[in-house]
Amino acid sequence: MKRLTLILLSSFFAFVSAYAANIPVSSYSMLNGAAGSYDYRDFTYVPCNGVCDVTGAPLSGGTGKLTDGVLPSTDWDQEGYYTQWVGWDIYQGGTNPTATFFFGSTANVRSVTIWLDNTAGRGMEFLPESVTIAGQNFLIPPDYVDGPRAYTFDVNITSDNVPVQFFQTPGYNWIMVGEVSFNDAVPEPATLSLAGAGLLAAWWKRRGARS
Repeated sequence: MKRLTLILLSSFFAFVSAYAANIPVSSYSMLNGAAGSYDYRDFTYVPCNGVCDVTGAPLSGGTGKLTDGVLPSTDWDQEGYYTQWVGWDIYQGGTNPTATFFFGSTANVRSVTIWLDNTAGRGMEFLPESVTIAGQNFLIPPDYVDGPRAYTFDVNITSDNVPVQFFQTPGYNWIMVGEVSFNDAVPEPATLSLAGAGLLAAWWKRRGARS
């Protein structure tokens, strides 16, 4: 029984620590993506208001593909017509798109992770040249291996919203974004372990005193 309780409590601390790293997004606003070979619009966006499958339409007050927790596992042309990617095409009004994410209350954002598609094809490149997060610009290093990948950017933002703008690579017209997540400051794993051990020791000490 004692061992089982220790395991359960340890698991609880691990769960709380992991969960605390993510900052929930209550809504995001942006101009909808476009359709090309496949549908790269944010068609899962809710509330849709009749425009979630309309290229370039303004989306606001809801969430969709970019924060649904589903990480893209394949590139832009491997999922079928309805993809997990939101894509903007400069020829369909999608030049250097901006998405603004809202948290519902003030949050301390220490890093932003963005899933981008680096796959080239048909004379197109889908990796942006840079991203600007709340006014801070980050260059995306060249990457010549095709496929989706996550880029994490260290920031120091205290706000109830964070705008993220994507800048096209010169000479190419598409940008593909699969998921965006925000993280707060989390103690190092060793600190978490020591804190958990201290709490467990105090709990067992009180339990022994009652016995």
